[in-house]
Amino acid sequence: MTGLSDADIVGVRELIENSQLTAIECYEVSARRHDNARTGDAEEEAGQFSVEVQQRSSPEGFGIRLIGRVTMPSGEASASVAGEYALLNDCQPSQRTRQLFTNEVGVMTVFPYLREAIATTTSRVFGEPLLLPTVQRGEIAVDVDDE
Repeated sequence: MTGLSDADIVGVRELIENSQLTAIECYEVSARRHDNARTGDAEEEAGQFSVEVQQRSSPEGFGIRLIGRVTMPSGEASASVAGEYALLNDCQPSQRTRQLFTNEVGVMTVFPYLREAIATTTSRVFGEPLLLPTVQRGEIAVDVDDE
């Protein structure tokens, strides 16, 4: 957790200790193969991949949802997967702490499930799985409020 203040690190660590992953939920999984594969330049043929991060919070817990979309000449695929967390010990983290947790812990927890959902779906539709690229910490993130 480099680049964070000492207070940020303490807050995220407290949230890790006072939260529990209760579920991984899949909201959408889809893939569609085009009847005729389009041709295009090398970048288009390689396909395009994007991930959106969404957050939800309540006094009882919070959720982190990743929505991944892949578009390529042969078709497209998408998946929406969320990690649900319960808050323990009357912990009520700030919005900033939840955002930091999302970036430092939540994305890396949920991303493998998103990767699996895309791979499984594309395996069935395209005949072989599409493997999402490796993601470095911080590549997929939400904006963090100022202190």
